[in-house]
Amino acid sequence: MSDSDYTTPEEPASTPKPADDGAADSKASDAKAAAPAGAAPSAAQKDDDNNGGRKRWLLLLLLLLLILLLLLCGGFAYMKWWKKSDGPTPGTSPSAVTATTAAASPSPAAPSPSPSAAPSPSPSPAAPVLIAVPNVVGKSATDAEKILATAGFTNVKFVGDDGKELTLLVSWKVTKQSVKAGDKVSGDTEIVLTCTSVSNGKG
Repeated sequence: MSDSDYTTPEEPASTPKPADDGAADSKASDAKAAAPAGAAPSAAQKDDDNNGGRKRWLLLLLLLLLILLLLLCGGFAYMKWWKKSDGPTPGTSPSAVTATTAAASPSPAAPSPSPSAAPSPSPSPAAPVLIAVPNVVGKSATDAEKILATAGFTNVKFVGDDGKELTLLVSWKVTKQSVKAGDKVSGDTEIVLTCTSVSNGKG
């Protein structure tokens, strides 16, 4: 029995070898199974990375579009509101430029008349047209005023016998004029007409 007892333990000792071989086989099969399982997470990880990359690009694109939209709105607001206040400024600027140009033009024109300034000033004082003074003595003050205004005289003064200036010309008759009839004077020469009150004779 001792032999059989003794052989029995040897067999179990050899039995574990196949168990070890089976364990090795199971380890190999686990490794093979683990390899595809490891490969599967890396493929899933790549899909996640691709999806994450797409999400990042979409987020970046959305952000850029939002910035572009804000810039367009800001530009529109500038053109609509602030450009109105600038509108009058350019309107006044061309006027100022025109005025400056007009002011600049006479400056060169001023030196041009300077050589001919001697002839120009001479005709200027002589340029006022001399007008013959009409005779208004004996006329009513209102008629005398009309006659002298029609002739071109602008500085006519009416005074009473006492030398006070008359404001109402009704019922006054010219008795004397400061400039003799027929004299030629300029239209702005002062002509003083002395008047006397005219009574209508009705009491």
